[in-house]
Amino acid sequence: MKKHLTIIGGGFSSWIATSIFADSGYSIDIFEGKNESFGSQQITPNGWEALSNLIELRNIQKYFEPFYSIYIKKLNSNNNLEVLYHQDLVEQNYNYGSIERKSIISFFKKNALKKNTIKIINSNVTNIISNYKYNELIDDKGQIYKTNLMIGSDGVDGISRKFVIGSNNYIKKKKIYRTISFKESAYNLSKTILQILLQENGYYVIYPTIIDNKKATNYIFVPQNNETELPTLNNKILSYLIPEDLKWKTTYASFNDGDKTSIYKNGLFLFGDAAFAIPPHTAQAGNQILEDAAYIKKLLNANYDFYEIVSMFVKERYLKKDMLAKKSKMVGEILNAQNITKYLRDYSLKLNGNDLLDKILSPIWTTESYE
Repeated sequence: MKKHLTIIGGGFSSWIATSIFADSGYSIDIFEGKNESFGSQQITPNGWEALSNLIELRNIQKYFEPFYSIYIKKLNSNNNLEVLYHQDLVEQNYNYGSIERKSIISFFKKNALKKNTIKIINSNVTNIISNYKYNELIDDKGQIYKTNLMIGSDGVDGISRKFVIGSNNYIKKKKIYRTISFKESAYNLSKTILQILLQENGYYVIYPTIIDNKKATNYIFVPQNNETELPTLNNKILSYLIPEDLKWKTTYASFNDGDKTSIYKNGLFLFGDAAFAIPPHTAQAGNQILEDAAYIKKLLNANYDFYEIVSMFVKERYLKKDMLAKKSKMVGEILNAQNITKYLRDYSLKLNGNDLLDKILSPIWTTESYE
């Protein structure tokens, strides 16, 4: 029996899903529409393990920029940078780094298109009508498509999530400032290091990456709240680490801060951010897509059908998402601590940072078995 699938969305999660289902013999229609990717994705140890089960890592090695250390720092009362925490990733045998979002999307897209079973539809789905025997998808050009099995990977604000859940009341948005520098001096300061710089009104994340095959530095500022503006760099040390001529982009990370919601309805299975929107403080959004894809690939290799995969996915993956949401929220509260709490945070990080963060990160970074 011919297996056919329709995928809604054309970003990171969409092309990963297309790739693994195409490898398992599915013919696929993908509504790619318009998708923009910006900057880099941190690949944490759990994401790296999942990625190694999805592709030959040597094929993306040239796009991957490794981290050897993590530093958490803050400006002390003397306006000098003080190290609160240091983790040696090499010593702990952690594979951690960054990869350009555009590069990893391109890789999975090329892999999927090697099969002659992929049809790209260059439009966006604007409405989904569910009938007894099939579903109708209506795109922004007024065309109607009939389908049975669907994966909705068009993001937290997409039509797929609205169809399955009916409301986005549980979704919150976190303002995040992002930018990239191609200056060699900036890259040399960030090479092999993931740095977190704590501020009064938020925190910076700085790490090396590769953009358009060029060495670069990725800068992120996570404000304390959405009303907080990007801070002025009035300190020589910070100005040295963060060039003042950077052009920052204001973005918003969407996350679920409410109860569990369904991820399946009438043949439509939500995947990626459309299914699970995790608070941004542990860099797990993309890594969870990789984990989920590796888990689904394992089930496909064991010849489970679409409905069985959905059932097992819900049963096996929900618990980790709950844990991730709680821990990511906790990390955000720690990094954005205010008043007396921030002094307790700084003291704890200096005194026993490894144990403190290990309790938080170890369950997140624990690698899954995909055999």
